[in-house]
Amino acid sequence: MVKVDFSSAISAPQEKIYNLITDFEKLPARFPDTYKSLKVIDRSDNRVTVEEDIVAAGRNIHQTTRHAFEPKRFLRSEVIDGDTKGTVVEITLEPDSDPAKTKVSVKADLKFGKLGAMLGVFAKGKIKSGLQSRIQQFEQAVNSMG
Repeated sequence: MVKVDFSSAISAPQEKIYNLITDFEKLPARFPDTYKSLKVIDRSDNRVTVEEDIVAAGRNIHQTTRHAFEPKRFLRSEVIDGDTKGTVVEITLEPDSDPAKTKVSVKADLKFGKLGAMLGVFAKGKIKSGLQSRIQQFEQAVNSMG
């Protein structure tokens, strides 16, 4: 288990960021280095369950993830099946002190099975820098949405 907390201000409106991170069907096209495939298997008002093939920590991972959300404010993703079962990532969006920006906070409790037990603390810095990179990718993607 590796726990990481990170926040950053993104130069984009809160609603636009929320729309990007919850448009699940388009994630593989927008982030092809991370999402190899994604299929929505269940959807309700504030919950989506997907089957996805991703690349994380240099590994190809097949997993089922349940995403629950509060519109324009919060997304909680929990891996419910696969090698990383039990992983939880929470993304909170809030207005920033700069009105042109949105504060994006990520809280992650990552489970990498046997690999995670071996990596432990050593992986934390790499994961945090990966989250920083991911947030920069989100900012570029949201700003290219027009």
